[in-house]
Amino acid sequence: MGSTAYRTYVLVLLMVIYAFNFLDRQVVTIIAPYLKEDMGVSDAQIGLLFGTAFALFYAVFGLPLAKLADGWNRVRTISIGLGFWSMMTAISGLSSSFAQLGAARVGVGVGEASASPASYSLLQDYFPKSVRATILALYSSGIYIGAGAALIFGGEVIKYWHGHYTAETAPFGLSGWQATYFAFGLPGLVLALLMWFTVREPVRGAIDGMPTPGDPNPVKSVLGEFAAMLPPWNWKGFAARDASGGTLRRNVIALIGVIAAAIAIIWFTDGLLKPEKRAVIAMAGSFAFTTNMVQWIAIAVGIYCVSSWIQTIRLRDPASYALMANKGFIGLTIAGGLMSYISYGLSPFIFLYAKNSFGVGAESGLTLGLITAIGGGLGTTFGGMLGDWLRKRHAAGRMIVMFIAAIGSAITIIGSYSVSTLQHFYIFAAANTFLHIMWLGPCAATVQDLVLPRMRGTATAVFFLGTTILGLGLGPYVVGLVSDVTGNLRMALMGTIAVLPIILGCIIMAMRNVPGLEKTLASRAAAAGEAV
Repeated sequence: MGSTAYRTYVLVLLMVIYAFNFLDRQVVTIIAPYLKEDMGVSDAQIGLLFGTAFALFYAVFGLPLAKLADGWNRVRTISIGLGFWSMMTAISGLSSSFAQLGAARVGVGVGEASASPASYSLLQDYFPKSVRATILALYSSGIYIGAGAALIFGGEVIKYWHGHYTAETAPFGLSGWQATYFAFGLPGLVLALLMWFTVREPVRGAIDGMPTPGDPNPVKSVLGEFAAMLPPWNWKGFAARDASGGTLRRNVIALIGVIAAAIAIIWFTDGLLKPEKRAVIAMAGSFAFTTNMVQWIAIAVGIYCVSSWIQTIRLRDPASYALMANKGFIGLTIAGGLMSYISYGLSPFIFLYAKNSFGVGAESGLTLGLITAIGGGLGTTFGGMLGDWLRKRHAAGRMIVMFIAAIGSAITIIGSYSVSTLQHFYIFAAANTFLHIMWLGPCAATVQDLVLPRMRGTATAVFFLGTTILGLGLGPYVVGLVSDVTGNLRMALMGTIAVLPIILGCIIMAMRNVPGLEKTLASRAAAAGEAV
């Protein structure tokens, strides 16, 4: 749709918006030491703030908003979501307690959940299938541009603030980390207007020869997605769609299982933590909600909501379920989720580690930010281009790139946290950033190729469930927890590669199954009752 120049403009704008998505979520990385100083938070609380407080609502709201992306105007979905999360980022700067900051972080997660499903779907209708890994890799480079910018500009804001103001003279009494939130949140409101007024909504599926109408009742569909996740509404839906009662029984068993698992994990991890590390976030009468308790309750809620939603999809949309419930799709989702576990586990602590180990200050945000932005941006783009090139020569070419990225990432992580000089740390960190993210473009494009156009938003949401629940929900907190238990942040960071064998196994499983699944897409969809 449109000229090459216009399509390029849309891609660049979406990439910049995605960069702001990560700019606003990654700001915790640069302000982590200052939160520890001002609020006395633990490493596990940093992980909770960076990951779980954001991830739970990002995942849960991502599912209904993906439905919105599949049926409503995607340009408006992105614009409204961007405006909301930018406002919540700015509001974070008004926080005076960990609980307030966590609540604002929830709002950021809700807003950001709107962006990627709609953007992925939009890009499928602007660019042909032959270049989609490259296009999605270019779009995804916004991850590292935003993460790098968070370190660069966050460091500069904090350095300027501390150099020009004291606690007594600072405007409105704001600290440097609070000013950083305002500096990051407000420009996003301008971007939201630019998206709304300059990007056209294309015909869904037309570029693939499968034009698909929008949803005549998008709000009803979104509310239906929420109802699919939460009792008693999901139970009513199960009873109505499955007269045998099997789905309802399985759902109740799942609910009991996640409650039991959460209680067991809280008991176990509380036993590992020293009393002073069991930070209290809120009180309900005489009952204290600790950081550790909130973490595992949130993960349990997220897992239950996701399992309920998937059960509903199986009953309500068997065609979508059939095209995603296979070893290829599942292998890609788990591999991507665990690769994200590694990167998200490292991200919130990289500046804190450099500060503790090498004595750097906020000015090192420039170096770390450039490493992140340039290395990640180039790695994402190169991975996507290499994936498209290899796919033309081998049906599993994109997954070969994922395999290379996983091995290279593990080697460079070991190097990063084994060296004793800052210069060598920077070199290994740059190599890790470039190699690790090569997986994303090939993985995301392959996931899209395994479903029909009307299912792309939903497929993206399922894919992002892996990166959110496994990656963002567990990675930062587990690293912080291990650091608090052992008192050794270096060991906690290196420990992220413990999941490598599972990653490699899932990639191999996808390599064996995806080529056949792509060839039989139309016939499998028809067998599931989908008109193609």
